[in-house]
Amino acid sequence: MKVERRPAATLYPVPVVLVTSADQDGKTNIITIAWTGVACSQPPMVTIAIRPNRYSHELISRSRELVVNIPTADQLKMVDYCGMVSGRDVDKFRGTGFTPLPASRVGPPLIKECPVNLECVVRHILPLGSHDLFVAEIVASHADEEVLDENGRVDPKRARPLAYSSQQKYWSVGMDIGTYGISRKN
Repeated sequence: MKVERRPAATLYPVPVVLVTSADQDGKTNIITIAWTGVACSQPPMVTIAIRPNRYSHELISRSRELVVNIPTADQLKMVDYCGMVSGRDVDKFRGTGFTPLPASRVGPPLIKECPVNLECVVRHILPLGSHDLFVAEIVASHADEEVLDENGRVDPKRARPLAYSSQQKYWSVGMDIGTYGISRKN
């Protein structure tokens, strides 16, 4: 029997990413985001949702640029740290030991230790309630060679990304259980 519950954001698991941003003077910040996803394939776009009172919201709203960095399960403590402290008060690159790398198309840096990085330009900001939704076009993407498969695509087994659940728990991505179009195979 189904139990009706109050409306809640119970979509799970969701990817966990580290979003880098920068102010006009080049001061950088990292924020942990779990409210994120693919929004469009042509042009390639992603979304991130940020509360308006967050420091990163201010930086991204002004510059309209960001980098989505996909961390690994091994980086869990640093990922959590970036979501627990404010960039107004601390330098999160220094606090985590992450290395900023210059991006090729936007001002905010890539995180060297993250195997996948997506440089983005914000195309829309939609106020939704507790969060504003940033819709951003991917203008450059980077991946460590070690996480690419024989076809040049990111292999999640090699990249070992993180996920987040509505129970405030982190998860690692597990096994491959099928491919797109499996329902059409006999």
